[in-house]
Amino acid sequence: MAGRWRKLLEEESEHQWLAIGIFFLFAILGGVAIEGTSTLAGVDLGAGEALHDGSRVLDIVYFDNGADIASQLTHMHKPSEGHYLFSQTNTDTVEMIYQPSGFDKGDEIRFINEMDENRAILSIASTQLIEITLGEPIIASININTSDEFWIDDYQENEGPESAMIVTQESDGSSSIRALSYYVASPPLSNSNLVNWNNIVHLSQEKWVATGTITNTQSSGDSPASPSVRSAIGIIEWQGNLSIAPVLTSFSMGDEGQIHNVFSTGNSQVIIAANTGAYQVVDDGSINEIEISSQSAVTDSQGKTWFIGNQGTTSIATFYNGIIEIEELAKPIPLEIEISEYESGMIFMHGMDANGAFEMMTLDTTVQGSIEDGRGFLNFAFLTFFSVVLLVMGWTVLERYRKY
Repeated sequence: MAGRWRKLLEEESEHQWLAIGIFFLFAILGGVAIEGTSTLAGVDLGAGEALHDGSRVLDIVYFDNGADIASQLTHMHKPSEGHYLFSQTNTDTVEMIYQPSGFDKGDEIRFINEMDENRAILSIASTQLIEITLGEPIIASININTSDEFWIDDYQENEGPESAMIVTQESDGSSSIRALSYYVASPPLSNSNLVNWNNIVHLSQEKWVATGTITNTQSSGDSPASPSVRSAIGIIEWQGNLSIAPVLTSFSMGDEGQIHNVFSTGNSQVIIAANTGAYQVVDDGSINEIEISSQSAVTDSQGKTWFIGNQGTTSIATFYNGIIEIEELAKPIPLEIEISEYESGMIFMHGMDANGAFEMMTLDTTVQGSIEDGRGFLNFAFLTFFSVVLLVMGWTVLERYRKY
């Protein structure tokens, strides 16, 4: 048997140089093709059949409804008309919740946040929340049980209304934070740092992360007439006793700039995205700087954060498990993004193009690495081609071995 193998290996193939040449040509073409398919796939422009097409989207919640368009609860604005709030679950089904008539109260919608159990929460009146069941829509007004007067700037839950937090503008003009349990309010946080709080999200157990701004009048180089405004990050704790106010246990002042997105990514982690950088807050209260500036940001269902840059940016940065990756785009971002949301594998980005027109850009994150993606197709083609080659070679060797 050893003699047969030796004789077979010593025999030259008249096609060996042709095979080597084809291999190198395949490698060179493959490298060019890989370089040409190294950009993100699944990017599209246009709102399709959505009612907000061509209008400015001020806030939006997308929800999975199995429809032919992205189901959504949208707060939009039309010049010379006013503010609209509507729910759209497919091309023909639009439920107008609010439209301008006389005095436009739509500009008093301070936020729209998606909760669990297919709900969204917003506020347009003092000490009152509006709950909308997505897809129906069913609308309920919820009055906060309190003897105080305040406006609600943000609302977030920890797995339901039993444990929630609100950012408030108090009757004296100060900014504060209160805890809620089944819509009964606690006393306000003692805000000794004079922070203008904007947002709050749940971190872990009884811990929350609040963000806002603080005016720094003593920073070196600042003029007393134009003090710097810096980002503020606070760790809030509340043990569940409504007679006791939440407590600010940790406070940090960040760089100058505007925080535009704050969200929990799961695993006791909060990401804070700003136009000058980003921060990662973990369960022990430590705050890690992330050197990524952005115009908007979202977190997907896997906990990966996508940082979207300014108009003209040619890449999108991602952050996951402490690792930063830069994903190149086939074309520069054509919009100045104002708001972005994630739902069912899609990133929806709303903004204004260079001509002042409002448009929507989408990125299908499920395409990356699939056969629909250029790189995914090349991987599939490579595996298929060389599997066939190896099978043919193996079959040829076996047949020639049998002849000896």
